[in-house]
Amino acid sequence: MAAIAAALLWISCAEEGDNDVGTPRTLVIWDFGGVPGHEAWIRGAVDSLDAARDDLHIKLETRDWATQRESLISSTVVGEGADIVRVHHKYAVEFGELGGLLALDNFADFPQVRSKLLDNLWDHVAYDGQHYGVPVSMLPFIMPVNRHMLQAHGLDVPATWEDMWDMGPALKASGIHTLTMPAGLNLDTAYRFLALFYRAGGRLFNDDWTAAAFNGPAGLGTLKFLIRMKDAGFFPAASTAYRSDENEAHWSTEKAALAIEGPWWQSVAADHFGFDLAKLQLAQVPRPQRLLEDNESKTLIDVVMVAITGYTKAPDAAWEVVKALAVEDPVWHRPDPSMGGMSTHKVAYGPGVASDYMDLPVLAEAGANGLGWPGHPAITEIQRHLADAVNMALTGTMDPQQALDHAAAEVNEILADY
Repeated sequence: MAAIAAALLWISCAEEGDNDVGTPRTLVIWDFGGVPGHEAWIRGAVDSLDAARDDLHIKLETRDWATQRESLISSTVVGEGADIVRVHHKYAVEFGELGGLLALDNFADFPQVRSKLLDNLWDHVAYDGQHYGVPVSMLPFIMPVNRHMLQAHGLDVPATWEDMWDMGPALKASGIHTLTMPAGLNLDTAYRFLALFYRAGGRLFNDDWTAAAFNGPAGLGTLKFLIRMKDAGFFPAASTAYRSDENEAHWSTEKAALAIEGPWWQSVAADHFGFDLAKLQLAQVPRPQRLLEDNESKTLIDVVMVAITGYTKAPDAAWEVVKALAVEDPVWHRPDPSMGGMSTHKVAYGPGVASDYMDLPVLAEAGANGLGWPGHPAITEIQRHLADAVNMALTGTMDPQQALDHAAAEVNEILADY
């Protein structure tokens, strides 16, 4: 970190060069991890914008999602690379602090841009009171429900963990699991656990991010609930080895009534498994009747942001491009998960918006109540430790408190390094 900071100081003192007079300025966009729908849109959008601007040449580079941090570190150290990046929101904290991203608050029309997007999402791209990206898409975690299955058993969509438990006997008698989720040694497990944990009032870290907090009452209660469901036969024992695709198959072949997924589920169930969408309903992830900690019940979301790098030679031009692509383009005026997430624009959830995607009010409510993973530089490693704890407890390798405490000790060592 010290080496990066020193390099950044040197960069900030270096003199910026200018383009030759009359030569269009080149702006480079690094688009990390776009899904096919998003990639098709952005290529066309960039081509159109490039053709309309005589003063700019906009160069689009698509890059692998897994290379975000390494690319940002290397380009931040040398002070050159892309002008605009599309990345996970967690990098707002790390690279906002380092100077690798530009604070958008200094642009005169930032308040107008901010007012167009869901208010709570701006917290996910902020560091020390400044905002380092436009939160362009979100992935709220919701609960897919096989409503045909519930109706056949005279059951209602559950709102609480207690409701889920009460559904168990009737479904089990028909050979159906109440809830399924991937619970192997992978990040899918960490995401599903956190979705339940946040709904129970839990938080991953303490307030100043100096210690893990997931081994407290909410974490223990969440893990014990899953184990209780498994031991009763309401949750598949095989889920402890499930990857996401195996879990998708379990639900889509009608072996389970409920799951914990995101806005991609409609496409996954229909396109990958031929599931009859007339049977599908989306609902909020249930919460316990009484929260397990003194925090607000929240919905887990992922957020993707579009940011301007701190070393761009043309911040004003970059801001115009960001607004054109992430704010003004009408593609964001309707929710479309094929874009890699739901739109963050308020107008996308207004009256009369047409969409092929079901239960938009449920997705909008989930997004408006959303809380993402903390934007810590080591969050991926932290997620792995949490996934391991969940898996070890579900397989009986450790008891729940022991598993969570072991993971918390590992995470505390990580946090101490920052």
